[in-house]
Amino acid sequence: MSYQATKIRLTCDELIVRAWASFMKEHLDEVSAALRSENVRHEMWFLGRDTSLYVIGVMDVDDHRASQKVAADSRLKVDEVHREFKKFWDRGSVLRLSINPATAPDFEECELLFEAHS
Repeated sequence: MSYQATKIRLTCDELIVRAWASFMKEHLDEVSAALRSENVRHEMWFLGRDTSLYVIGVMDVDDHRASQKVAADSRLKVDEVHREFKKFWDRGSVLRLSINPATAPDFEECELLFEAHS
């Protein structure tokens, strides 16, 4: 296991986040196929709010950069939808969270939007 978690503030409203998450949940088979091609074993997305709206993305992956490259080049609809959602990420706020890489984290203050396995 090699879990990594990233907190990302958003520039959109909650309706856009929920629409993205709903699309992913409706297409979990394709999400799983994408994860297999990216060598990601497990992915989870959480929604939180403090001073602003944010998501926490969690991935169990050995080579994060290689998985990002595969996703960037993918023509799968779920990857296209995810790239569109990333346009709402506040790139200046991206923060790698300190977690135990051996276990899937639980962010109690957040709502689990969806998760998928390869």
